[in-house]
Amino acid sequence: MATSCTRVCQELSFRFGLALHFPKDDIDWSIWDEKQREVTPACRVEPSSTADVSEILELLTTHWCRFAVKGGGHAQAVDASNSVGGVTIDLHRMDRVDISQDRTRANLGPGLVLGEAYSALEPYNLTFVGGRVADVGVPGFTLGGGISNLSPQYGLALDNVFEYEVVLPNASIVTASEGHNPDLYFALRGGGNNFGIVTNFLVRLVPQGALWSGESIYDSEYTATVIERVHELSTTLSEDTYMCFSSRYAYNQTANEYTIGVMQAYYEPIDFPAVFEQLNSIPHRSSTLRVDRMSRFAADAISPHGSRRLYATLTFEASAILHSRILQIFQEEVERVKSVQGFRPSVVTQALHVNAIKAMRQRGGNSLGVESAGPLNFVLLTFGWSNAEDDEAMSDFADAWVSRSTEAATELGILNPWIYINYAKENQDPFSGYGENKHRLRRIQRQIDPRGVFTSMGLCRGSFKLL
Repeated sequence: MATSCTRVCQELSFRFGLALHFPKDDIDWSIWDEKQREVTPACRVEPSSTADVSEILELLTTHWCRFAVKGGGHAQAVDASNSVGGVTIDLHRMDRVDISQDRTRANLGPGLVLGEAYSALEPYNLTFVGGRVADVGVPGFTLGGGISNLSPQYGLALDNVFEYEVVLPNASIVTASEGHNPDLYFALRGGGNNFGIVTNFLVRLVPQGALWSGESIYDSEYTATVIERVHELSTTLSEDTYMCFSSRYAYNQTANEYTIGVMQAYYEPIDFPAVFEQLNSIPHRSSTLRVDRMSRFAADAISPHGSRRLYATLTFEASAILHSRILQIFQEEVERVKSVQGFRPSVVTQALHVNAIKAMRQRGGNSLGVESAGPLNFVLLTFGWSNAEDDEAMSDFADAWVSRSTEAATELGILNPWIYINYAKENQDPFSGYGENKHRLRRIQRQIDPRGVFTSMGLCRGSFKLL
């Protein structure tokens, strides 16, 4: 493998010139997760077009050299977006935003991060169903599902993609939509990175000017009250689709204290909308609530490079009792490891609107397999730390939280099997919650990838694999 990748890199250097980088000359390149930054690829290449991607993939498969694909590079698993000894395909040059003449659709390149897309669309008072953090890549966010503050109105990001352009495992270039290559279209709506390299997303545009949003931080003594108010909002989700919210329970190592915060969003330029009145009556420590543009709110949510990071997640039917219990488990597990250098843990609880679940059936239906008659809560455990020597302890911390929280949800009879792939830890199995769709996805992958290029034993092994 090493010899074959050396040969590929030499050929790529001849073809791509300054767009090909060897590790010894690539010292200024960075990526969000420090574990991934420490990985050494054979080389990194920056294609500028779909034809470039096709040429690169043909070389890789001909010489059987491993690779990883980087969009925004916001993954936290080794080999997900920076190859271990193979070729890293860095898509950042493919950052086009082309708006249709009627301003209802846009072509988004796979090198875009969400903040760049927002900024390009805002002069036209337009947006798309994107995420909350500016430096998250469009491709990973969308292919994994794409839960958005706009999901109560329009559904998930993947339910608002009309067409994908894809370089298949055999290096051919195709498009997939509801009416053209419908099986591939279905697979790309939730199947992750298992079907090829997406080089363009034709997405739905929606009108959007300024909105009201931000986060309020409360002292831990108000945690129970905040949980109750957030749960009340969850039960009224269907009544006002302009609102969205999430809570964040966090440990501050420097102050040795816990706080709870709530992100509020209302997709109209209305200061302190009435729907949040009860929540905003709670005394807060600080607040960033204001009327502003989405690009600025997304920029506020960026976490800097330089930390080792992990995610873990689970989903359950909306419940204040379980929400409280999950935070208690979090605090108990934090207390065991809180001396780890650079430890910054938090639990983010978000509501998945019933309208978003219904929207999953549009355009032939997506592959996620989510079923629920009422709103769901999905929880993200997210944290960073400083040193590699603590990697095992940090992984064990996440596993303990997942195990105990899952057990608590199961005891209450409200665990939902869906595991949001964009928030999952490496040892979680998101596809186990897809139901019968998992079998269909596997059939589709075998059809388009008979050599197993994008499988766990193939060339692109990072992230979650179906085969």
